[in-house]
Amino acid sequence: MTAFKTRLTRAFATVAVACWGAGLSTAALAQTDYPSRPIKIIVAFGPGGGSDTLARLLGQKMSESFKQPVTIENRPGAGGSIGTREVQKAPADGYTLILATSSTHSINPWVIKNIGFDAVKDFTSIAVFASTDYALAVPTNSPYKTLGDLVNDGKTKKIDYASSGNGSTSHLAGALLGQMTKTNMVHIPYKSSDTGRTDLLGGQVAFMFDNTAIFLPHAKSGKLRLLATSALTRSQAAKDTPTLHEAGVPNFEVVGWFALMGPANMPAAVTAKLNAEVLRIMALPETLERLASLGFDPLPMGVKESGAYIADQLGKFKTMVNAAGAQVD
Repeated sequence: MTAFKTRLTRAFATVAVACWGAGLSTAALAQTDYPSRPIKIIVAFGPGGGSDTLARLLGQKMSESFKQPVTIENRPGAGGSIGTREVQKAPADGYTLILATSSTHSINPWVIKNIGFDAVKDFTSIAVFASTDYALAVPTNSPYKTLGDLVNDGKTKKIDYASSGNGSTSHLAGALLGQMTKTNMVHIPYKSSDTGRTDLLGGQVAFMFDNTAIFLPHAKSGKLRLLATSALTRSQAAKDTPTLHEAGVPNFEVVGWFALMGPANMPAAVTAKLNAEVLRIMALPETLERLASLGFDPLPMGVKESGAYIADQLGKFKTMVNAAGAQVD
């Protein structure tokens, strides 16, 4: 929690600097007439997923604070690109936003041909606010007791791993592991995380990356063993599991991130006000409790920090996509 408080303090300081740079005092920011009508947040995936859940959490709190309706609209299709393009083309007035993710703005630009937008230039980065890590899991009867066992075996023979589909984060994490350890990891794509996990539990594949929170019930019941997690710091949900960085793959990092974004060239005052609101919501005890229950970590950032982070993640995922050779027509 100390690290979270430090990041939150820095994020609020960034907001203050952004307001000053735009010629706005705190009082002026509070008095801006935004929002004067309903706000729409687009979720580029179907209902019930992580991005949908987070969007509804934000929307409810924003509506209460702004005294304006905040509606969540699901626009699934083309791996999230349909909803993303809708926001790209919307007026840059702060009334049409997107719950952006590492999939929509870090992976899709590299795996989908002719995607039709620039993930950085065509959007305003408002606030990165949460992240999730991934765990590398094997069946409990697997001969691999540690990540070192898996890597050592992979240097002499092919090892297959499941993913939730071509170009998915679980695919890219496995490919990156193979590249960084110089091992032969063979990708077996499934139609969904659920089907891949079923074959992992049945021992049909050697390992799989998936959200740490999804694997935890199976690990606690003794059906799976977690060898490592994918962030540079240990997962809050699995503190006894080492990171891949700690387990012998230096600087290995794959995280899923979530952010509020809008069309390019949104007014600085509107962007700053939205950022401050997201940071306020992220600091609420009930929000932190809800994030923890879902397996997410708070990652509050100011406007400039958010933009820099998203651009950096775009570059990191390009490396992963190149390692995987992933592409979707």
